[in-house]
Amino acid sequence: MKVSEVLTNEFLVRYDESGERLLIYTLKNGKPDSDVPISLRLEMLKDMGSDEASKWVGQTLLLLVPAMREKVFSLPKES
Repeated sequence: MKVSEVLTNEFLVRYDESGERLLIYTLKNGKPDSDVPISLRLEMLKDMGSDEASKWVGQTLLLLVPAMREKVFSLPKES
């Protein structure tokens, strides 16, 4: 998967109770772009602790938005 296929300004974030994971779907034209979301397991986030998990999830979301990626992290909008 190319970075440009994941980067977007629009996401759908949902918690999957049965799988105990946070799912992040890339949206294109208001619809999920893929059947394969970014998946963050609850167990992994719990192991990090609330402060570290919050920071990590926030950074992950910022890195997925092209303008934020460029302006906050000084990374190219796309690779």
